[in-house]
Amino acid sequence: MYFLFLFTFTWTWFLVYADKTRLREFYTAVMFSATLGLLTDLMMIHYLLWDYKGLPQSQFSTPLILDSSIYPVVTYLFLQGLPKTWVSMLKRTVTWSCFAVLFEWVTIHTGHMQHHLWWNLGFSFLSDNLIFICIIAIYCFTRPAYPQPPNSVR
Repeated sequence: MYFLFLFTFTWTWFLVYADKTRLREFYTAVMFSATLGLLTDLMMIHYLLWDYKGLPQSQFSTPLILDSSIYPVVTYLFLQGLPKTWVSMLKRTVTWSCFAVLFEWVTIHTGHMQHHLWWNLGFSFLSDNLIFICIIAIYCFTRPAYPQPPNSVR
């Protein structure tokens, strides 16, 4: 139920707060994050650094819910407010990584996720920063393919 609530909440948040006119501009980075999330969650079936609880067949159903909701929506909203300077981008990356780790901490303490072996919140923080930096890099690489109108504020 927890992950179904998250699915509904994230898409509701997207519908209310996202600038949907920029969908083409963010599409590549959003697809990257959803695919990366799916690949890492599928790898966890074999390596078991973390797992999810709470749904039938959580091993498969929870990653699909997360990969089709939280990952793409967070990426979209992250890019939507991306500042122009690299220092500001790095500050934004660290801030959003802190929120991601807080969300993971809540998910762990509510019993919907468990870390195994050597994985911990510190590694999650480092990997979240790396993922956000990759998202920025992909966005900066693909953005020139979508020229902005001359009167655009972006």
